[in-house]
Amino acid sequence: MSNTSRQHHDRINPSHHRAIVAGYGVVGRMVALELERSGLTVTIIELNLNTIEKQLGLDKKVVYGDVLDPNTLRKAGIDKADVLVLAVPGEEDAVNACRVARELNPDIFIAARTNFVSKGMLCTQAGADCVIVEEIVTAQAMQQAITQKLNGKNTQDDALADDEVSSGQGI
Repeated sequence: MSNTSRQHHDRINPSHHRAIVAGYGVVGRMVALELERSGLTVTIIELNLNTIEKQLGLDKKVVYGDVLDPNTLRKAGIDKADVLVLAVPGEEDAVNACRVARELNPDIFIAARTNFVSKGMLCTQAGADCVIVEEIVTAQAMQQAITQKLNGKNTQDDALADDEVSSGQGI
């Protein structure tokens, strides 16, 4: 990451900044909700027309299109966005979207989701600043659940009590 990009990331102030969330399934919705709660203006990129209609009805900013299309990213405001969240389920799409987005806005912070470490590494090479790899997160959660069970703690009850998103708000 360049010094300019690093300095840009260090000075993100949620009350003045914009995020683009591509893919509005469970992951995209949860991330978008937290970004909005933090004060960021969020624009959603989505291909599912039913999801778009529902979110427009909730006064969400939504752009119909493919995150791989530079015109879609421009319509979503990538030139002024500080953060791009790639919550799309397709790993190849995430890798390619990193490349396209990085070309359009070299300073944007890109967070991507992948299923496997190998694709996570490709996302990083393609320009992602942060990659969440589902197989690693799953392994960590399983290890934590087993450790807590062996230590006599009930993990499922604790998880349900702490889960604020399970209410389905905004979904």
